[in-house]
Amino acid sequence: MRPGRSSAMAATALALGALLTTALPATAAEGAGPASRCAPAVHALDRLPGAGAGAWGSESVNDFGTGGLSVGRSAGLPAYWTGSAVHRVPLPSGYDSGSVAAVNHHGLMVGSIQGPVGVAAFSYRAGASAVRILPGGTYAADVNDLGTVAGGNDSSDTAYLWTGATLTRTLAVTPGHTRVRVRGINSRGTVLGYSWYSDGVSEVSGSVGLVWPGGTTGPGRDLRPVEINTDTDWYPSAIDNHGRVVGERTSSHQDLAAETYWDAPYTKDGVQIPGLPAHEGKGWLNDISPSSGVAVGTAMFPYGIPPITPIDQAQIWPGSGPLRALPGLAPDGPAGAEAVNDQARAGGWAYDGDPYDGAGAPHPVIWTCALGQGYR
Repeated sequence: MRPGRSSAMAATALALGALLTTALPATAAEGAGPASRCAPAVHALDRLPGAGAGAWGSESVNDFGTGGLSVGRSAGLPAYWTGSAVHRVPLPSGYDSGSVAAVNHHGLMVGSIQGPVGVAAFSYRAGASAVRILPGGTYAADVNDLGTVAGGNDSSDTAYLWTGATLTRTLAVTPGHTRVRVRGINSRGTVLGYSWYSDGVSEVSGSVGLVWPGGTTGPGRDLRPVEINTDTDWYPSAIDNHGRVVGERTSSHQDLAAETYWDAPYTKDGVQIPGLPAHEGKGWLNDISPSSGVAVGTAMFPYGIPPITPIDQAQIWPGSGPLRALPGLAPDGPAGAEAVNDQARAGGWAYDGDPYDGAGAPHPVIWTCALGQGYR
């Protein structure tokens, strides 16, 4: 046990860790009210073999589809799961790694692949013999249920929308914005991202959040506040169907982060959420459910800041009130939450022991009845 972790927290994690199982219950039972048959548990999913197995960042559930479908990364390869069974996304020649970033309710998956021939954005449906390369893109970040894919090209700092295999729009920005990155798109077609911004007067620049409202064609609108004369940067991560945005505020000088959200119409500053006390309130939010307002993320290990604090911790936020920790696979195993849906499931990754001692290995995981597992 690491110094600084309370015995009460360890006992909670051990008790909940006893719920570990490899078979997932039917999703229809989740979120069904008092009569729900959902069993709170942490499920370790099957993993792909391969050269990338066991490496940090090699395993994660990144999004949820319907009917027990989840998508992400395993052994450093783009993968998807039906229940707990893992399936490899077939890669074209010249590509040997990647990740599925998102899937819509019609089973359309999107993401990025890498290899000796370069980097490419792709889309894929289960059963297809190969991925579809999206023209001009190096990554696809998200896809909505209308089939609009949002992503961009890292080398040209350009953001795009695709429909099918057709590039349908280049997202505009106002002068001063560079290094544009897209993070999400909701059912209304509102696109979320961020850019590096300079006002042309100051010698410094900073990261600011951007939204491109659905149904409009103008440049992205800044998420407040815009602070380019400090060490503070803003990185939104996801947007729900009501327009709520979640992400983080970072302080590069102190190497810190704080969970933050913004609400439409984005006329007010982002609101910071009180973080987990055991992690000195430091962390970020990675995803928000489409409609229920629940968000998930990771409480960070604040490296180099005394006293020694706990390992990275998966966390969940109901949409108001305090953040809650999610149990991992082991008391000394770090974990992070990357996805959440309206059926009370959270997805991400977790180690089954301490990776710094060489005893822990990473697993893609799903938390069922995730809100019921959250603890302070």
